[in-house]
Amino acid sequence: MIPSTWFRRLILALAILEFAGAVMWLATRLVPNPADKAFAQTVAGMVFLLGFYACAPLSARFLAPKPSSNGPLLARLREIALALPARWPVTLYDHRDVNAITVGIIERHSRVYVTSGLMACVSDKGLKGILAHEETHVREHHILTTFTYACAYALLAHYVSSNKVFLLGFVGFMTLRRYLEYRADAGGAASAGREAMLTALHELKAVYKEQRWTRWLMFAMPYPSLSMRIAALQTGRRPLF
Repeated sequence: MIPSTWFRRLILALAILEFAGAVMWLATRLVPNPADKAFAQTVAGMVFLLGFYACAPLSARFLAPKPSSNGPLLARLREIALALPARWPVTLYDHRDVNAITVGIIERHSRVYVTSGLMACVSDKGLKGILAHEETHVREHHILTTFTYACAYALLAHYVSSNKVFLLGFVGFMTLRRYLEYRADAGGAASAGREAMLTALHELKAVYKEQRWTRWLMFAMPYPSLSMRIAALQTGRRPLF
């Protein structure tokens, strides 16, 4: 989620809930046969997911409506972004949080958002690695892959009602998210250089300090830890759990 004010987050959350409710209501109204309602709700859930992912760029613009006007930071960001082979729109906005995020299910409508807080905490080499990582998410269609998996799981859950399916779906989702994160690191290393990607990960690790107990909770985390990502880039091994 893009850092924003609590009020804008609340408004966006309510809008998403209203959209989900409207889609489900419409599905039940269009399918009067009770035997078909379950399937209609499954399809409605997939439509909701499509709308959620497709409208992510609009949601990002709502959460961060005013791009930064900081001239030196914009010039620095532009210079580093132009040094990368793949160039997608990168938006800088003023926020103290250290964050970079990619939004958009379709490649040509995808956007990369970077906070001023992130730029204050990383070097040029580290920022280059971070941008290359985010651009790999776009180039390799990682958000589309996640959306496709969610739709496939929704269909499977409709036809197979079992706790095992839920558990396998959860494990599969966690595995996919971690694999894609490793892929983005590898892609970032390929386009920005391995040293730039490692610099980015080490600098982020200095900001997001890991606790000793973090490793024991990794089974419930959607992403691998920074230590795991650094080790994967150095050794080529990608532990999923």
